Amino acid sequence: MKKSFLWIVAVLLLVIIVLGGNLIIFEMNGLKVSQGSPIAKYASDHSALLVIDIQEYTTGELAENESYKKSSDSLIRKLNRIIDSAFVRNIAVIYVRSEVSNVLVNLINNSLAKGSKGVALDKRLNVVPDFIITKQQEDAFSNPRLDSILISQKVNRLYVTGLDASHCVKSTMQAAQNRGYNVMAINDAILAVSDSLKTKMLGDYKASKINVINSADFFNSSK
Repeated sequence: MKKSFLWIVAVLLLVIIVLGGNLIIFEMNGLKVSQGSPIAKYASDHSALLVIDIQEYTTGELAENESYKKSSDSLIRKLNRIIDSAFVRNIAVIYVRSEVSNVLVNLINNSLAKGSKGVALDKRLNVVPDFIITKQQEDAFSNPRLDSILISQKVNRLYVTGLDASHCVKSTMQAAQNRGYNVMAINDAILAVSDSLKTKMLGDYKASKINVINSADFFNSSK
């Protein structure tokens, strides 16, 4: 009996170690920001709009973060106006969804598992027929398809919206800068878990030479 008990304890400890180690590795990989190759010098400016992580699990019916849920209605109304404006002006709209395919991570929390309801775009969001890509890391450029889309569209200016200001939005903008894009953060279309954190992040963006604008600036821009 004692040996059986010790064996069960040993197996449980091993499972905990494997799951914990896998989660740590997954999170460390998720924080990496890609370098990429410098974009070409185009004869004229072309823009794209990134809408990051506006999904059922983050802002929609399945959202668990109260701060995101509280701000979601006003955010999505603003995003829909921005998306509609981009579409009318032939600015490519690229929706970025988080999706986790790591089996062990999904054993702990499968809210963003491939095929789950949580990975779908928030149903309140206007979806125009441009592009939808998935990512498993904070940096949207971790999916090579984003590079391919932007290069095929000869984009050199990126407008960035979505969440979170201190994670996926930040990492994606850093990766875009690494490639030479002119990065524009639309501050009233970006969420953080608190107003104070968002204020801090906007200051960090400016210090990193990211252009911080508001939606009115976007509506008034020529491209």
